[in-house]
Amino acid sequence: MSPITVVEGARRLDPMSERNLAERRFAALASAVRQHEAAVRRREYAIRASDEALYRRLRQICGEL
Repeated sequence: MSPITVVEGARRLDPMSERNLAERRFAALASAVRQHEAAVRRREYAIRASDEALYRRLRQICGEL
């Protein structure tokens, strides 16, 4: 996924554009969490239980197994 740039301004978006923007933001967040999860797996120490719960919940939200 490519990075996105979001510039907040006074311009009001139509509902479909707002939804698309929210979906892109969520996708970028999910991608960042996945990258973090992969980086943590490569480390020598264990993943914290709270991190594991967050990763599991994100996978549920994204519809992954």
